[in-house]
Amino acid sequence: MENPEISVLMPIYNDEKTLNDCIESILAQTFRNFELVVLDDGSTDSSKTILENFALKEKRIKLFRNPHQGIVESLNAGLKHCRGRYIARMDGDDLMHRQRLEKQLFFLNQHPETALVGSLVQGIPEMTNYQKWSNSLISDKAIKDEIFVESPIMHPTFFARRALFEVLKGYRQNPWAEDYDFLLRAYQHQAGFGKVPEFLVQKKDSPTRLSRIDWKYKRPAMFHAKLHYFLKCGFLENKKGVIIAGTGPSGRKIASLCKELEIPVLGFIDNRPGPPQRTVMDIPAWGIEDEIPEEVLEIFQDSIVLLAIGSKKGRQQWIDLLQFHAVQIDYIRFL
Repeated sequence: MENPEISVLMPIYNDEKTLNDCIESILAQTFRNFELVVLDDGSTDSSKTILENFALKEKRIKLFRNPHQGIVESLNAGLKHCRGRYIARMDGDDLMHRQRLEKQLFFLNQHPETALVGSLVQGIPEMTNYQKWSNSLISDKAIKDEIFVESPIMHPTFFARRALFEVLKGYRQNPWAEDYDFLLRAYQHQAGFGKVPEFLVQKKDSPTRLSRIDWKYKRPAMFHAKLHYFLKCGFLENKKGVIIAGTGPSGRKIASLCKELEIPVLGFIDNRPGPPQRTVMDIPAWGIEDEIPEEVLEIFQDSIVLLAIGSKKGRQQWIDLLQFHAVQIDYIRFL
């Protein structure tokens, strides 16, 4: 195919157990004008043979092989071979609904303001809490409102205009997850997001997935990414610093990273009563139950509150409290 409309970009590494079903689901797409660009990242199992057998029968499969370098290098190497106007991501251990490409292409054609669209994900063997949360975010506004919580669009559902990958210059090597980094950079560039509100990808969970075993996908690394782009996006302009809602391990980890990044932490807040001069990590801490005291209200107006409360109920209580006051108090969910 000289001019494929869509390039399906799929890096793989030792995926012999799932690769047959994955490729079959891609080749079964109702939309036919696509190429499948597979970058084998130096697999040591039978993945290479499986791919070669498929490529012999199906000319839409473009197979490339590099020494083992990792996911970011594989993605960028694969991008260089993609010729489509649109790029769809896929992982070698997941499955596509047969209308995935058709429906995501239709969505982008109907929404020219959108640069990247995802879809709902069906978890196998069952849905995780993260998947349920991600599936609840459909609109551009909902996705952007919670983009500092975690990656709101799951990577194997990415379907984007090629121009977005060109503007962002592909993926970057960072001490945090490459897909979250890509979304945060797209957010920084004011790209439009969306989701087809249908289950178009089946995502298999296993103990050996990168998101399970690689430290780059763990919470401390994600906090680092959030604060990095918090600064990049200019949230601290005309502000004196941040107040962290939550004095547990997550709140303290955020405070430590703020210190590393020279972000002033003006205080902690929680609902625990304490002495008037209470501190946490040598930082002022206020136990607030029903109303923010007048003597600290000015500090709140000069800051942004970072919500680092894991409990859904407790987090909502703080959101209600911050929205209760007549003066505007800015906040961002970090959990």
